[in-house]
Amino acid sequence: MTDDFVSKFTATERTTSPMFEILKATRDNVVAVRMGDGTPAGYREFYDLLVEKTDEFGTVHVYEETTEWTLSTYLSHLHGVVPDLRTGPKFDIGRYAAVGDSRWAKLLYYQWRAIDPVWPVSPDEMRYHGLSERDRALDWVTAASPTK
Repeated sequence: MTDDFVSKFTATERTTSPMFEILKATRDNVVAVRMGDGTPAGYREFYDLLVEKTDEFGTVHVYEETTEWTLSTYLSHLHGVVPDLRTGPKFDIGRYAAVGDSRWAKLLYYQWRAIDPVWPVSPDEMRYHGLSERDRALDWVTAASPTK
């Protein structure tokens, strides 16, 4: 394992939100984050980042790590629905990979998949990976021409 391998999943100090950490794998049109408990302020900051990247690159690809989620964490993200409806049309997500290690993170992912056809922030492509596959998930998100 190289230092580069480990460092891409290390948090940066580029966010003021307790809701998420921006990971070092973030660059150009890729946003890589580790999500904690959802908050209205955290969603505003996260969506501002997605809008900024969309304005700069046209489409943003998202790697989202959701580790150690509990029922409480899951429920804290359900209030993100209102910001989705307000801000969603201002950013464009191409590929989105959720990487998690709990049934609560997986449940939220599959609920998003279910409403995907009508939801304003639905990505073009979505995948869920277990934590042991986070390298594969990040490779897919960052690939210039990903494979299905």
